[in-house]
Amino acid sequence: MINTVFIVGMLIFAASSIYFFFSRQEGQGLNTAFLVSFVTLASYALMWQGSFVAQGVGGEPVYWTRWIFYAISCSLLMLEISRVRGISDPGKIAEIIFLNVFVMGTGVLSSVSTGLGRWIFFALSSVAYLIQISKVLKAKGKDSNWVNPYIYFGWTGFPVVFLLAPTGLGVFGSVVAMGLYLLLDVYTKIIFNLRLK
Repeated sequence: MINTVFIVGMLIFAASSIYFFFSRQEGQGLNTAFLVSFVTLASYALMWQGSFVAQGVGGEPVYWTRWIFYAISCSLLMLEISRVRGISDPGKIAEIIFLNVFVMGTGVLSSVSTGLGRWIFFALSSVAYLIQISKVLKAKGKDSNWVNPYIYFGWTGFPVVFLLAPTGLGVFGSVVAMGLYLLLDVYTKIIFNLRLK
């Protein structure tokens, strides 16, 4: 069943990669929509392939490589969100991206750790996430409030799933977690980029 989620993810992100690649307008600059979808496609392909899987609560599989790919794709999304929110200072953008990479790196460490280590890395990741998001939410670009639901309901959904999945408390299994991550990926990466166009 879990491979079905990964195959659906590959198909969705293959289609969005093709769409965003060919719908790019001349002079647009960096095509982050395409790159985000393409990186996410690679992530689903690696999870489908089945390498690099750890064990979570109850022996459930944990696909920890997801957070490595998130470090790339979400950093690209942070570039776009920073632009929309009117953050133009290169130092502030670099700090937001660094925090994003830190969040994902500690997410990897939390997902493959056990015991107290898991919770220390989760706490570090959560603190860095809150700092990152507070910097983004404080910035008030013109007509940028449409980004807020993607942050509140999309981005914040990821650590909630992480906490409830086998990476955390094990309230639900890997199949449910991967399905929820797929829905969040579609919302925060595809629907967000369609809205951005």
